[in-house]
Amino acid sequence: CVGQLGKDLLLKFLGDFLRSLVTQSSLLTQGGRAFSYEMNGNLTGSSHGSVFEVKPDGTNVRLAVWESDDPLVAKTGQLLRPSLAPRGSSSFAVVSAAQNATVKFSFGLGGEEYDQISQVMALPYGLSWRVSVVISLTQLFADINAAAGRMLAYTAAAIAVL
Repeated sequence: CVGQLGKDLLLKFLGDFLRSLVTQSSLLTQGGRAFSYEMNGNLTGSSHGSVFEVKPDGTNVRLAVWESDDPLVAKTGQLLRPSLAPRGSSSFAVVSAAQNATVKFSFGLGGEEYDQISQVMALPYGLSWRVSVVISLTQLFADINAAAGRMLAYTAAAIAVL
C-alpha cells in the first residue's frame, strides 16, 4: 500500500510538472501537449487529462496513452501504439533499438495539423519512459507569421528613420 501511494504521488508530481510546461510555452498553451509514458504505453504524466481511471471501488488504474481522456493525447497514442511494447509487458523490459529511436510524425485532428516528437528518457534502475511533445502547426505558423510581421515593421521603421 505504501509503495502504491509513493508511485501515485510520483506520477502526480510528474503530471504537475508537465502541466507547468503549458504556462511556460505558447506552443503548448495554444493546443499543444506534453506527456510521458512507459514503453508498454501506460501513461506516467500528462499536461492535459488524467493518467488514472478511478474504479467504483476507489482504486486507480493506469490508462494507456490511447485511452487518455484528452482527445489529442489519445489520438497521438493510437499513432504511437505500433512502436510500443505489448500492453502486458513489464515497464522494465529491455528497450529495443526500434523503441529507442526518436519517433516523429504529423497528423490531423479536428481540422488542425499537429507535429509529434518523442524520445526515450532513461531513468535509474533500467526503467525507460518516453516523453512526447505535440504542437499545433497552426499555432506554430501563426507565431512565426506574427514574428515576421513584427520584423518587417521594425525594418520599415528603421528605413524611415534613415
